[in-house]
Amino acid sequence: MKDHYIHRLSNGLTLVYHPAPDTAVTHIGYTVYAGSRDDAMHPGTAHCFEHMLFKGTQKRKAWHIINRLENVGGEMNAFTTKEITVIYASVMNRFADRATELLSDLMFHSTFPEKELIREKKVISEEINMYLDTPEENIYDELQEMVFEAHSLAPNILGDMESLEGISSEILRAFHAQYYNPENMALSISSALPFEKFIRWAEKLSPSDSKRFTETDRASFNLYAPKKEEKKMDHIQCHAILGNICYAYDSPSKYPMLLLNNLLGGPGMNSRLNLSVREKYGYTYNVESGYTAFSDTGLFHLYLSTERKNLEKAVHVAVREMNKLMQDRITPHQLKQAQQQYCGQLLISEENRLQLMLMMGKCIAQGQKIETTEEVINKIQAVSAENLRDTAMEIFDPSGVSYLAYVSD
Repeated sequence: MKDHYIHRLSNGLTLVYHPAPDTAVTHIGYTVYAGSRDDAMHPGTAHCFEHMLFKGTQKRKAWHIINRLENVGGEMNAFTTKEITVIYASVMNRFADRATELLSDLMFHSTFPEKELIREKKVISEEINMYLDTPEENIYDELQEMVFEAHSLAPNILGDMESLEGISSEILRAFHAQYYNPENMALSISSALPFEKFIRWAEKLSPSDSKRFTETDRASFNLYAPKKEEKKMDHIQCHAILGNICYAYDSPSKYPMLLLNNLLGGPGMNSRLNLSVREKYGYTYNVESGYTAFSDTGLFHLYLSTERKNLEKAVHVAVREMNKLMQDRITPHQLKQAQQQYCGQLLISEENRLQLMLMMGKCIAQGQKIETTEEVINKIQAVSAENLRDTAMEIFDPSGVSYLAYVSD
């Protein structure tokens, strides 16, 4: 059996399907190639739009939308990133047609009523305040603002109070008209039901007279100047984050970077950062690193939180681990262990069919090839110790690393 199947409708909508025999639940979602970097003059538009998808269509009020899947034990959700917006559902197989119809109604026939927008702005303002009160989230957003200064990747996905106030129903309708075209989206499915059913449903439910889509016009990011800043904050702990620009999602260097990041500060308790900063010295409860790839660039970050008296020491130990990866080529045994760990994590993650469905939709919407697990594993296993060291020397070079700290009094 193939890992996935792809079908493109005449209106440009691409469907991608993962067969999941002997499962009782269907996961289905629309992914649109439009996110916060497409907000133009009104930061937060894409995120506000995502909220408003649930607030009414040409034939449904908000409460009808909420109850349509909840009443049959289903779940529906959505999220916005810098480059995509996703709305998805999980239901019992016998209600898959209901989920497909509802999601399609929201995607193509939302009305963005002004009264609902006024109420939803209050909800979003509380979401903004929640993130401002969550330093481990807020500091990552501020790092992106530092790194991508004056570029469309810089603003917070949520926007701010001022930009939120300026978003109107007219702006949301214009955003819908510009980006929510079948050619700019993907419908991804993981189900035991035949793919042909979803193709028939999508042909019936998506617009047949779709206007010709103009590709998203995004200015590439190519100006980066590292910065360092400390801010006095009223928090019990101090929070610190380091970061540097990195590789786009279609770069061959992505695979050494994925492995390098996993070795340094990935989810495993045996990551170098966890073993040194937390286990050896006890400086922190939470230390991690991450790599986010965009269409034209990427971002590496290293985050930790600690007491004020340990901040400088904790950062020093973390940087020392980065330096080791720049200076010392890892042994063949260490390389094999790192590859085996990453590949094992990858295989375990594929047990989550919802995440697999979302990954497929993201790849198709972004114009990427969906790689099989075997293909990814082969590329990870082809990474050499020299590849890892070269990548570390480029990304961990202190002259290119930005630093931001929230320092308590």
